[in-house]
Amino acid sequence: MRQWQSALAKGLGLAPVLAAVGLLAGPTARADSGGVPVFTSGVASGDVTSTSAILWTRIDRDASVKIEVWNNPALRGMKTFKQTFPHVSAAHDFTVKVDATGLEPATTYFFRFKHDDFDGVASSDVGTFRTAPDPSDAADVRATYTGDADGTRLPGGAPAFNDFEVLEAARLEGGDFFVFDGDTIYADSSFRTTGPATTLAEYHAAHRENRGYANLRGLLASTSVYATMDDHEVVNDYDGQTVDPARYAAGRQAFLDYYPVRESGLLNDATCAGAPLYRKFRWGSEAEVFLLDERSCRSSDAAVVCLGDLAPTLPTAVRSSFPFNLFVTPSPPAGCLATIFDPARTLLGPVQSAQLRADLLASTAKWKLVVSEEPIQQFHALPYDRWEGYAADRNGLLSFIQGSGITGVKFLTTDTHATLQNQVAIDHFAAPARIADELVTGPIATNTFEAEVLALTGPAGLAAFNGLLTLDGIDCRNLNTNSYALVEVAAGAGTVSLTSKGQNGAAVTDAISSAPCTATDGP
Repeated sequence: MRQWQSALAKGLGLAPVLAAVGLLAGPTARADSGGVPVFTSGVASGDVTSTSAILWTRIDRDASVKIEVWNNPALRGMKTFKQTFPHVSAAHDFTVKVDATGLEPATTYFFRFKHDDFDGVASSDVGTFRTAPDPSDAADVRATYTGDADGTRLPGGAPAFNDFEVLEAARLEGGDFFVFDGDTIYADSSFRTTGPATTLAEYHAAHRENRGYANLRGLLASTSVYATMDDHEVVNDYDGQTVDPARYAAGRQAFLDYYPVRESGLLNDATCAGAPLYRKFRWGSEAEVFLLDERSCRSSDAAVVCLGDLAPTLPTAVRSSFPFNLFVTPSPPAGCLATIFDPARTLLGPVQSAQLRADLLASTAKWKLVVSEEPIQQFHALPYDRWEGYAADRNGLLSFIQGSGITGVKFLTTDTHATLQNQVAIDHFAAPARIADELVTGPIATNTFEAEVLALTGPAGLAAFNGLLTLDGIDCRNLNTNSYALVEVAAGAGTVSLTSKGQNGAAVTDAISSAPCTATDGP
């Protein structure tokens, strides 16, 4: 039971009944039996609208917690919002989530959590966020996004990769919001000495480990977040229709416990492992953000049928030419392409797919920012876990966008551990008309795509992959740097700019031309 439900139950006089049946955490559920309670993991705000925001923190034990919100940094005067929770549940790892409502559009707010009892007083860090502009207002928008954060620490405490410096650079952009586009933890990291997480307690521990990084806590305190799940919140490359239900449920609950995601109003699709975490948010008249769930409903991938063919959708003439013929035969295995293009296979599930199309069609925003955990542009190599591996779903969505005359679609993407900027078409060879644009960015902290390709196929494979990117008309590529992306919507100019940036805050440059990986569209 969420904390706001617990508070409501107390207000209705139901708390004693619920406690008796175990639905409310009692005073014995303490992580630390002495001293003043400690807020251990910073604060966060998320799923912000023009009038509301989900606020989050974690405390180290069962205790009463207050949330206080002001519209000034001095935290003085009348509170804009306040609420008290008598207990914090051990079942949710002592995290607190509250939906702060009744806020004003385009307003900066400051908040903190507090505990008062006979043992003393404790307060959390102070967080800040800005509500979205009214949907009718032509407002500028500035935002950042990235993903893929393996915060696993080695024996002795050193990080396996880095200290999340990318997130500090993103914080310094001063964005209206940040999109954490999946792989918010690596619950199955090869650096975990205890093996992959499988239980709720283990998933909670992985989230706590990532919150131990000051750069993540700092970013989440400085602006609001729209967070999504990808695979490593549960297990690598899982499919919603085949994943172990208990493991999926544990990973999903831990994610929802640790991120300020609004859990009400989600779609219902019985074909999915859980209600897809699809949401949309309007930022003034110019921008609308659509967050996809590309894991909970997807069918099993085609890799087994295709026997791991490295580029099954590449045209035969290209597969037969040098250097691609060093890695693939002229034709993929029997049944491979039929499986990839099978209309019964899905990435989004029927309910989410229909809702996304309806929402895109109905949107009056000039720029439709679609947050996608996997790339939708073509680059052919090992397509199984991304949109290309679910070609009927991919082509159906792109055909709908094109056929409906929907403009201004920008895919904001992570997962590939590289910067890849390109136009999106149904097929670069057979149907190359531009339908949308995509900027893939990241990672925060894990192996880069170049390192992964080199480990799999060596220098010759990397050269062949770069050849594929050239064939697919890639506008900008950098396969070997940690990065985030900056999104800038200029209402007056009628433009949107997407720029991939490194952890030093400078634009990532193309590995071939050294030009910055940035593009502006409009008016």
